[in-house]
Amino acid sequence: MQREQAVSLVKEIFDFCRFVEGKSVKLMPPNADSVLSKGCQIHIDTRNDAVLEACLQTVTDANGLAMVKEGQLAIIYKPLK
Repeated sequence: MQREQAVSLVKEIFDFCRFVEGKSVKLMPPNADSVLSKGCQIHIDTRNDAVLEACLQTVTDANGLAMVKEGQLAIIYKPLK
């Protein structure tokens, strides 16, 4: 996803998912070697918080994006078509 869309999505996550406060949220720049996507990604440390993960999935689905879990990290991205 483009940087502007990622920043907007982070704002939406903070508005909609109250449980994200106090968690690590990172906007990662595009990585040419990424197998998930070619744009920005949002990395959020969920610490296995099922309520937060469900909220993130709702926001992700509503924006036509994808989310994958890697350990305690939720990665939100625009999937390659």
